[in-house]
Amino acid sequence: MSLRNLKELTIIAKEAFSKMFLVAKSLCFLHVTNTHVFTVASLYGPSMLPTFNLTGDWALAERFSHKLGKVGAGDIVILKSPVEPRKIMTKRVMGVEGDSVTYVVEPKNSDRTETIVVPKGHIWVEGDNIYNSKDSRNFGAVPYGLLRGKMLWKVSLFSSLACFC
Repeated sequence: MSLRNLKELTIIAKEAFSKMFLVAKSLCFLHVTNTHVFTVASLYGPSMLPTFNLTGDWALAERFSHKLGKVGAGDIVILKSPVEPRKIMTKRVMGVEGDSVTYVVEPKNSDRTETIVVPKGHIWVEGDNIYNSKDSRNFGAVPYGLLRGKMLWKVSLFSSLACFC
């Protein structure tokens, strides 16, 4: 191998390393952004009808306000299921710690309601479609630690319109 070939290989190796380092930095930036700042969520299922379509909605969620205690009644959040930890759910916050929440116990069968005071460190979440939603009415108040983000922006694949949640 000649000195000229060695110089060419060195230049190619330096350029490849430079590009690889740029890709690694970009991937690290995306990981940190997705984990701590914003994430894109794919939404499906009947529990949040009519707010979200049965299939085909995407939403942008921010991941820092719940860590700062800035989640309140009416916000739409993503959270880990307290029953199935590998499952991520989208629900509406109905109450935060200390709030009294009145809910229909079995909406398909009766109009009987119960009132609960949300315990400290928990939130009460429900789906917008109370007839087809597994939520706090089934598993109780959700620990604050299971929150993963708060919805900011919804984009429906079936319309060209985007809206704030």
